[in-house]
Amino acid sequence: MPAIRTKGRAAALVTTAAALALCTFASSSAQAADPSAKPAAPSTTSGIPAVVDPVADLGRHAPGPELTWFDSIYFTSSVQANGQDFGLQVHTRILPNRDQAAYRWTFSVINKTTGWYKDYAAMVEPKDYRWSQGKLDIKAPGLSWTGDSVRQSVQVETPWGSLDVQLAPTGPAMNYASTGVFHLADGVPNYEFALPEMRTSGTLVVEGKKHEVRGTSWLDRQWGEMPRSLTRWTWMNLSMPNGDKVALWDTVGAKSKNSWATVLHPDGSYDVVDVEPLAQGASRQWTSPATGQRYPTRWRIRIPALRTELDVRVTGNPDQEIETPDGSGYLEATVAFTGVHNGKKVRGENYVEMTGEWNS
Repeated sequence: MPAIRTKGRAAALVTTAAALALCTFASSSAQAADPSAKPAAPSTTSGIPAVVDPVADLGRHAPGPELTWFDSIYFTSSVQANGQDFGLQVHTRILPNRDQAAYRWTFSVINKTTGWYKDYAAMVEPKDYRWSQGKLDIKAPGLSWTGDSVRQSVQVETPWGSLDVQLAPTGPAMNYASTGVFHLADGVPNYEFALPEMRTSGTLVVEGKKHEVRGTSWLDRQWGEMPRSLTRWTWMNLSMPNGDKVALWDTVGAKSKNSWATVLHPDGSYDVVDVEPLAQGASRQWTSPATGQRYPTRWRIRIPALRTELDVRVTGNPDQEIETPDGSGYLEATVAFTGVHNGKKVRGENYVEMTGEWNS
């Protein structure tokens, strides 16, 4: 049976996940898979029943009672076309218990070769938004996202460009904290899994120019209650040359600070490990001219239990902020990393997501 190893304070996250998984497995908010559905992407386990299902949980969930309860799905891509490197991000999320800004999708493109960047955010009326329960079937003005855990099709239309891509997983699903449930901040549970390696191909059009793109994507599916006390978070997805998939969370709440990573190894085993708090190695802050928020653009990431030390930097252009309806924003930026993982030299590309203030 695939193993899970917990190291340092991260063991508490796994203990929490285990308790939540064992208590909620029989009545999980994850819908049961349709027996007629296509086979799921292989999902590894830790010996604790997984609370998430990479088939059924691509569908919308019945909302909890919390005002900040949300459903979210997005992918980030590193693709190439015409000798140029692009980063893509498509995200849709719903907050069904809110009256305003409840249904939204975003699309962003960065040309990492030239630094050109553009993003688009669409607010959608509930009557014009469809996300089916039990399956991936999302339709909204300007957005179509359909498929399953074997193949997906995504189409986006904006005033300045469009995207039409096919995504196909080439590896197993990844359950955060090994079971798919963990405390995001201050004891509030979240559910999350990823399809961390998806072959990606299709057409990108920006300002009238067509690009036939090919590359890879990382898809993340998350749902649950967003802690109101959460003041800042950083998320990164790191694909290592040896096949390790590393998903890093660094969160600051009113009562807790958590820096940890889930590592899915090619043999199906997991590590859930401590990460040194990112603020200790963050530098080169950039101030958004649109929102006035500050974000670091460099990090020194240390994961002692894995003999991992990485230098990470934003690529292309630091201005990759997506503005939100309340006048603030968050960063969805392409980054590149170099350093050492398990004692061996590594390099690669990934994304970073940051919200909140980085004044301290």
